Amino acid sequence: MQSIPTNDCFYHLMMLLRLHKDTDFLIEMFDAQGFEVSRPKLTSWKTRDFRHKKYREMPREALDAFIDELYKRELINESEND
Repeated sequence: MQSIPTNDCFYHLMMLLRLHKDTDFLIEMFDAQGFEVSRPKLTSWKTRDFRHKKYREMPREALDAFIDELYKRELINESEND
């Protein structure tokens, strides 16, 4: 079984929810979870090709915080069937 890299997951969530162009909102979301991020850091986390010079692996804790904030802001709903 393969796993999806954190950068890919972050990228797909941003595209799906149409958050990829609202950098200030993304920074605010991370700030609400106690993560200090900058525009360059977000760019590096959005980069999916590890060979690209801007690529930096997104820490799993940052992705978890991002997803927690999506739930908190009700941008995604928790399933009642879980």
